[in-house]
Amino acid sequence: MTYSSLTKHAIKVLSVMFAAVFISACSSTTKSEANLRVSNNDMHNEMNYDYYQSIDEACEQQAMEMDSFAQQSGQAAQYLASAKAMLRCVNGISFPKGHPDADNALRLMALSVLNLVKGGDIDAAHIALRKTQSKFPNIDLYFADYSSFFDTATALLEQQKLSRHQLAALNISADLRAEIERQQHWLSH
Repeated sequence: MTYSSLTKHAIKVLSVMFAAVFISACSSTTKSEANLRVSNNDMHNEMNYDYYQSIDEACEQQAMEMDSFAQQSGQAAQYLASAKAMLRCVNGISFPKGHPDADNALRLMALSVLNLVKGGDIDAAHIALRKTQSKFPNIDLYFADYSSFFDTATALLEQQKLSRHQLAALNISADLRAEIERQQHWLSH
């Protein structure tokens, strides 16, 4: 082989390799969200995870077991006890953006608000809702029917104060909306 044919051959090989790298970089493979990292720096991510205070798993498990028992028994005292246990699990922990336990904390706090309502402690439910909103601003949970947790909790806790227009603007289930409208109608007539 001559020098020019070696150069041409090397250029062809390098071109094929470059094309292969370019095509593989453009492939449409995706990772699930759980596997995506915020930063490419693995050491940075591990340090952040260790930096955050975690929810005690035993506390969370016990609170969820208490919730399950409350749902089975339907007793107000059991709902109140499970709500207080859930709030204890997240008490004193801040959940900044990127905290690995933020989703669990939001779910625990939301469930505690609903359990306080079911247990009949409306004042504590108001306080728990305000704490949840302050710990997780601009974040919401959605029920199976895509209704908003925060709007539903607001409707449950503020139903006497809501005008018909305010109620219409809330993303709540149709059944809850109909029940609140029915109560408002009978209370005003």
